[in-house]
Amino acid sequence: NGIWYVVGRRNDQTRTFCFTQISNLVITNERFECDQKIKAKLISTDSLFFDNHISEIVLQINAEVAGYFERRDLLPNQELVRKLDNGDLLLLCKNVHPREVVPIVQYWIPHIRIISPVEAQGQMEEIIKKYLVK
Repeated sequence: NGIWYVVGRRNDQTRTFCFTQISNLVITNERFECDQKIKAKLISTDSLFFDNHISEIVLQINAEVAGYFERRDLLPNQELVRKLDNGDLLLLCKNVHPREVVPIVQYWIPHIRIISPVEAQGQMEEIIKKYLVK
């Protein structure tokens, strides 16, 4: 989506860096081998994050805005579970980081709700309460 990242390994941890956030870059002649496992993961996912994933998040999308989510995947690793009788959608996002989903949910309030994990919806409600108090 026009934002470039570099992914690498350091101390047995996979790290993601946004190019615009990199400073004090030092160019050397050192070469690195491409980690084929990371490459395969990059090709098979929409996710930018490699750690602290939630295995799956289930969301309910209000019928009023369901068309947007049916026409195009607006969520990372989005899969349609089913369309409910009232027109709402149940969507599943697999292996995603909360920071990828929460901003999208916030953008679509009040038309989207996190069904599971329940704790994620609770965290979203706490964020909204803090916002309203300010």
